Amino acid sequence: MSKDYKILQIGIDNWAHHYDVPENMDWYYFCPNSPLALRKMMEMDSITNFHAILVEDGQYIRDLLPFIHHIEPYTLLYNQDFKTTDSVILDCLKKRCAQAIDFSDPQRLVNDLSTSLFGGGYGDKLFPSTIQIRSSFRGTISYQGLDYVSLEGNFGDDFQQIAYWPDNFIVYKNLPIELWLEFEKQGNCEFRFVIRKIWSGGVDNFFEEEVYSEVDLQKAIVVDSKEEDFFITVSVEARDRGSLKLGNLHQRWSRKQFGKFFLGGNILHDKNRDEINYFFHPGDFKPPLAVYFAGYRPAEGFEGYFMMKNLGCPFLLFSDPRLEGGAFYLGSEELENKIKETIQYYLDYLGLTSKDLILSGLSMGTFPSLYYGATFEPRAVIVGKPLANIGTIARRGRLEAPGVFNTSFDVLKHQTGGVSYQHMDDLDQRFWNTFKKADFTQTTFGLSYMKDEDMDSRAYDQLVEHLCYTGAKILSKGTSGRHNDDTATNVAWFLHFYSMVLGSEFGRGDK
Repeated sequence: MSKDYKILQIGIDNWAHHYDVPENMDWYYFCPNSPLALRKMMEMDSITNFHAILVEDGQYIRDLLPFIHHIEPYTLLYNQDFKTTDSVILDCLKKRCAQAIDFSDPQRLVNDLSTSLFGGGYGDKLFPSTIQIRSSFRGTISYQGLDYVSLEGNFGDDFQQIAYWPDNFIVYKNLPIELWLEFEKQGNCEFRFVIRKIWSGGVDNFFEEEVYSEVDLQKAIVVDSKEEDFFITVSVEARDRGSLKLGNLHQRWSRKQFGKFFLGGNILHDKNRDEINYFFHPGDFKPPLAVYFAGYRPAEGFEGYFMMKNLGCPFLLFSDPRLEGGAFYLGSEELENKIKETIQYYLDYLGLTSKDLILSGLSMGTFPSLYYGATFEPRAVIVGKPLANIGTIARRGRLEAPGVFNTSFDVLKHQTGGVSYQHMDDLDQRFWNTFKKADFTQTTFGLSYMKDEDMDSRAYDQLVEHLCYTGAKILSKGTSGRHNDDTATNVAWFLHFYSMVLGSEFGRGDK
């Protein structure tokens, strides 16, 4: 019976003879310089690709060249100590996005793979509004929507619990999770993060307690699975006087050193512990690089993978896990620079320029496509249901469009520190001050918009009014309905604009 994962090892000695191979793995071993035997085995077993390929010495990668198109990105793992100037091998490593991995402990490597190659992915968060504060705390408590809860005062001379999350996390057998807490600290106080583990079916019978210092929290906390499912409770302990801001507590299925959410996925952080997720797929390594910013998304992870993969070209996915469903990819100068640096890194990786770049997104994802488009002045910006005035969305949410997008108030608070009309105006101008500086004479804009837009009713008209004087090429199509209506038609036009740009500008598909 076929097992969950097919693993190929190429090396001098078969690890299966010396180490325990997890029961969910089909293990295949081949000596170096035996590509014909490997091909025959793949044909006999009807194997089109492996879930992971372990190459002890990078020189053996030449054995894989006949099968290079069967290797999925990020599944080729080679020894991090390997160095070479061989252009053929380097090209293979680059085009397959091979991962340099520590091979010093083969058993640990194999064990980590056995819990990291699962299909799909999952992540969610516990909002600050769910945090329970110790009843005896006599300091100031302030809940700021879904942004954070603030605690200020004297937490005591010794560490004691000051806050906890009433909902428990489940850790499934052979499926570790990782935790990331958003927090800020001021004053002389110290705090620590405490995890207590309870066997599935238990109530309060803790079998293990783990305490993490502030230094430990600089990295995501990985909670390894055991032989059985179990639950964890999480809390915060503090001492001395000061203030704490506790934000979202994120939890994700962990792929350990092999990626975030996807194999090869990654996360950007700034000093405020704000996060932006990203994932790069090399496609056919030919222009353009298509960047897709996910829209509002309470669940954590990436969206649009198959949609973008079907385009055939290299693509880069971004997602914003902050607040309830995202914060429009705005943030500190550090965070925004990291987004721009990531885009530029993969342009350089592919040997491309900004004229080989498409920025795109739907709904919340339209804002960063336009905003960062002002920096890159790309070949094309393709958006569906464009939003430009975040402050206006919050303003309309008070009286004109109540309940349409309540997250806008949290975004306003998070991005400006306030909720006044001045803060709203300032947030609107943050976009336009950047957007109007760009030279879009060589940029095509594909705008799929809603005729009865109720979140940012001015966005489309303002964009067209500005762009028509810049020399930009504008493709647009309106769909009847409000922002959240008829998404299918809007997305269809979004993809149609993609097809037009790929065909006319890059010679892909039908022109």
